Amino acid sequence: MNAYITRLPVFDAAGNVFAYKVPYKTEENAAFEYVVPDAEETNKLFDFDVRRFVGKSRAFVHFTDEMLRARVPLFFSRDILAVCVYANQLEDAGIMNICRDFKERGFMIVLGDFEYSKAYDEIFGFADVVEIDFKKPRKAIEETAYVCRYANKLMLAANLENRDDYDYAKGLGCTFMQGFYFAKPEINPENGFQPLPVSISNAMQILSKKDAEIEEVVNALSVDSAVCQRLLRLINSVYFGFTTKISSINQAIVVLGLDYLREWIYLMAVQKLLNNDSPEATKMSLFMAKFCRKIALQIPEGAKKPESFYLMGLLSMVVFGGESVLTKTLDEFPLTFDIKKGLMRKGGLYSDVFEMALSYLLGDWEKFGEIAGSYNIGMKEISEDFVQCAEEVEQAKMN
Repeated sequence: MNAYITRLPVFDAAGNVFAYKVPYKTEENAAFEYVVPDAEETNKLFDFDVRRFVGKSRAFVHFTDEMLRARVPLFFSRDILAVCVYANQLEDAGIMNICRDFKERGFMIVLGDFEYSKAYDEIFGFADVVEIDFKKPRKAIEETAYVCRYANKLMLAANLENRDDYDYAKGLGCTFMQGFYFAKPEINPENGFQPLPVSISNAMQILSKKDAEIEEVVNALSVDSAVCQRLLRLINSVYFGFTTKISSINQAIVVLGLDYLREWIYLMAVQKLLNNDSPEATKMSLFMAKFCRKIALQIPEGAKKPESFYLMGLLSMVVFGGESVLTKTLDEFPLTFDIKKGLMRKGGLYSDVFEMALSYLLGDWEKFGEIAGSYNIGMKEISEDFVQCAEEVEQAKMN
């Protein structure tokens, strides 16, 4: 695959993933864009099962004029694809007619990054969903939202950064939301930062030893039935081919082994500390774990300890809480210095791998390219790794 490709979740009002934006960039495109460059690249960009990439959600894809004229959206099911276009594209009568045909065929039409003006009345009326960039001035946001409400248009609030943005978008009546805010944990300022239960801390300390004994781990966890139930609920919430439900810590150790049990305990600990155990947060943690390991395997030094990079990625959620939350959280974990340094992004191989994984995931391919170039990591290999990791996570069955 000779292109970078990623996905950004779009949530509905209930907090469930409704769709994924699917941005990409080819070697010919210098800037990050939500576009596909030309018809000849279609098979290179979509040489995988899109349904496996986005799961049961839709794919929001922006197409160039050339791709629209080539009727590329018709290569996809209308149940999967939402055709995203910009207002200036629809000013072309030919493009408008093509998109009208897509709409008549049952495709959802998303008007991307839209700011209302009377000149766009016909174009505005054509859309099913209107995307509003919340980085724009509030006056522009509110004017566009007002017209959307009046015309009964569904609104997608894009680039939400914090809780204030989220509350503002809900107040304006936005149905769909997207942004970095959804990756951040909710820390209750009244309760402050709560330390981990003794049972979890003891289990992590035992599992950090090379000669950890199964009986010690079981004894450490068994004193806290609530923790045991939470851990088993987490393990059973992601289906990886278990033929029966895991009902005890002993069974979990037999099925997973101590190394994998350690990772699930660490993930549970992060969720508890950050008060975020949503299915999408779990999927993101699993994805970052897999992707960090894939990137590490492409680097000779990293390939020596790929599971250390997996663990680093699994704990990636702690990064989104800010420096204070990150420092306090890492103090709770018996991690190696390299993993802590990587999560704190203080330089070195672990930090570079984490930066590459996160910047690629967020579509910051310029930053990714700067680091990847120093390790001779190519576009084709990293894109295929990303798609494979996304497919594996989508195959997991989240409760």
